[in-house]
Amino acid sequence: MQGTHPTTSRDRSLVQALGAEALGHESVRHPYLRALAVGSFEDPRRALQDFAHQYAGYSAWFPRFLAAVEARLPEELKSVLDENKAEEVGRYDEETLRELEEAGLRREWVDGVPHPELFRRFQESLGVEPGGAVEPGSPVARWRDALLHLLETDHPAAAVGALGLGTELVVSNMYAMVLRGVDRFGCIHPEGRSFLVLHALVDDAHAASLLELAERLATDGEGRAALARGMRAALDLRADFWSALHQEAMKAKEEAA
Repeated sequence: MQGTHPTTSRDRSLVQALGAEALGHESVRHPYLRALAVGSFEDPRRALQDFAHQYAGYSAWFPRFLAAVEARLPEELKSVLDENKAEEVGRYDEETLRELEEAGLRREWVDGVPHPELFRRFQESLGVEPGGAVEPGSPVARWRDALLHLLETDHPAAAVGALGLGTELVVSNMYAMVLRGVDRFGCIHPEGRSFLVLHALVDDAHAASLLELAERLATDGEGRAALARGMRAALDLRADFWSALHQEAMKAKEEAA
């Protein structure tokens, strides 16, 4: 089965090139994210509240995305995702906890706290009511449904490309931009920042394990093509979501004018 072969310099070079492409993608520096960061919407705090409301539907499904990728992997590679799974439920090593403390997070705010709960606390700090069903056909429903379908049905390398290169590698940059807006305009308790600070710091480590998987799966033409396909699909889906939120925010601005 693919994934048991040693990696080569060609495999690593491909992953590095795809990583550079991902970091330059529209979704990473989308106008919507820049607007959140600098507060250029009519009501910056309300825009952040809308982000917290809309993004919850995606964030709540992330454990499903991770499980879907794991299910596609050969047995000998599944353990590469153990650290990712542990951190999703709030289990961190001492080095990570110290890093988070240096970034201003008390360890009791994150240690043993699952990520969905951290996001709920982020919402509440912004005055957003957690919960509520995601409307079928909404931007977040289209995004998460399409991504999960890719992870479950496409080539295993496409699944790793989507969640690794197309997600974990790039999201720390996105969360940092949202965090900048929260710190300027959100006026929330420091604990409420935990979800964003955490993901701005530790998702790079998550990406490292998924990039290792990418190298292991990109050992033939089919795997290499699938890796790139999955990455680009995930990036495009996220960019479409940002564009939908941006359009709604600009519509609200025009109506308020």
